[in-house]
Amino acid sequence: MSSLKVKDLCKTYIINKMQNNVLRNLNFEINEGEMVAIMGPSGSGKSTLLYTVSGMDHITAGKVHYFGKEISTLTANEMSDLRLDEMGFIFQQMHMLKNLSIYDNIILPAYQSKKSKDRKEINDRARELMHKLGISEIAENDTNEVSGGQLQRACICRSLINSPKMIFADEPTGALNQQNSKEVMKELNRINQDGTTIMLVTHDMKVAAKSDRIMYIEDGSIKGEISLEKFTHESSFKERERKVNNWLMEMGW
Repeated sequence: MSSLKVKDLCKTYIINKMQNNVLRNLNFEINEGEMVAIMGPSGSGKSTLLYTVSGMDHITAGKVHYFGKEISTLTANEMSDLRLDEMGFIFQQMHMLKNLSIYDNIILPAYQSKKSKDRKEINDRARELMHKLGISEIAENDTNEVSGGQLQRACICRSLINSPKMIFADEPTGALNQQNSKEVMKELNRINQDGTTIMLVTHDMKVAAKSDRIMYIEDGSIKGEISLEKFTHESSFKERERKVNNWLMEMGW
């Protein structure tokens, strides 16, 4: 089954009465359980694509089916519920409420969700996620009392709290050093291997090399794509990185 099926997707902005076609007739599918990276030069439409297919931004034309639902037909409230209950989001800039502890930030989406869950179940799941991601000790800390890597792992916990079908990540390692970036990708790969579909935008070849497939976008169009095996062993990484590097050079990266 397709997690995401995109047909003739267009996104146009009008700026100073000038039409800017950011996305042009995109067609692609992401299968359930796949991890797909979106790469391309700055201004190519990568983040716009992520925001339009996840319903955070309106599409100008075309259709987006999310697990069989055409999202452009949903009301604003229905779309909001869908994002809250069935999607997870991870951004480069970690948006967390500064007046709440790390733990309270993680459980907040589950408390807001209309999915019938009791609070003990939510609290237990939050603690389990924090334990899995190695950040149990920062539960009561404020958001400004933890490292960038810890904060991003807390954001991953928050994105998983409602057991989403799919995670959308926009430069999830962009603000991290190499070690923290490696740790975050390790968690995303583990989540993906557990069955959660992931679509991520990245400019980092090391991040992209750990995905199943990479799509290259330029001037709002898909210029090419490369399929890789599921990333399961660190021993295969150098060969994957070499393959991706050669392909990106062909794409004009």
